[in-house]
Amino acid sequence: MRFYHVDVFATEPMNGNGLTVVFPERELESKTLLKIAQELKQFETIFVYPQNTEGCFPVRIFTTEEELAFAGHPILGAGAVLHSLIDKSSSEKSIQIQLPEKNTEVRTEYIAPYYTVTMNQGIPQWIQKVGQYHYDEIAKSLSMLPTQLAQEFPIEVVSTGLPYLLVPIQKGIGEVKINHDQFEQFLSTWGAKFVYVFEIPTLECRTWDNSGMNEDVATGSAAGLLCAYLVRKGFAKPDQVINISQGKYIGRPSIIKGWVEKKNGHVNIQGNVVFFGTGEISI
Repeated sequence: MRFYHVDVFATEPMNGNGLTVVFPERELESKTLLKIAQELKQFETIFVYPQNTEGCFPVRIFTTEEELAFAGHPILGAGAVLHSLIDKSSSEKSIQIQLPEKNTEVRTEYIAPYYTVTMNQGIPQWIQKVGQYHYDEIAKSLSMLPTQLAQEFPIEVVSTGLPYLLVPIQKGIGEVKINHDQFEQFLSTWGAKFVYVFEIPTLECRTWDNSGMNEDVATGSAAGLLCAYLVRKGFAKPDQVINISQGKYIGRPSIIKGWVEKKNGHVNIQGNVVFFGTGEISI
């Protein structure tokens, strides 16, 4: 089966967030897809199946640990690869992606040597605000002092398919790290799957797998939620393009662009995608 290695949120190879886009030639068991993702060793791998009768491309997304119902940078990367395969002569395309729990649209534009891809994440769900009496233990779980938290901004769980605990801080994001043996269970207290820590003055962000061992370079799904959060709290305005920074502390600084549409409240994220390589998986 054919695969493509692309870098998302980048205009040059070996920058931004790496991704493998795999095109299975037949249905494969979930455990096989997971093993392929583990072999490829990217933060996430997306498997793209042939276009269905509804005009959508069904996809499945895996980390090296599990399948995800939704993720941002895999969808952007897949959009760029599909554009190149469907009709590279066309500078702009609209592509429908079918996720396990919802469909989403990506809009792609080819500006050699990279693609600019925009994804509509839909309307965010505001799952819950965390009570301030939990702030001390959240700070401790992230190796912070409670005084580092931005008290005027609430800690909140938001989702457009993958729920994140958004943790605003005033300073010291470079020192933040997960310091909790059961962090996934800890996050589930508030219905969150992952954490997204952001520094208010700089909009520098960080997130990890729940072991804290692997930091993500640039997280489109979480960045979109942050844009919605910033608009809701009056930090930004609807239709204003917000630049989210991530990846600085692992040597892959990336910029994720996002905005919230004034007319309908939909969250959009945008990033550039550049091709790095391609190959065949022989199983």
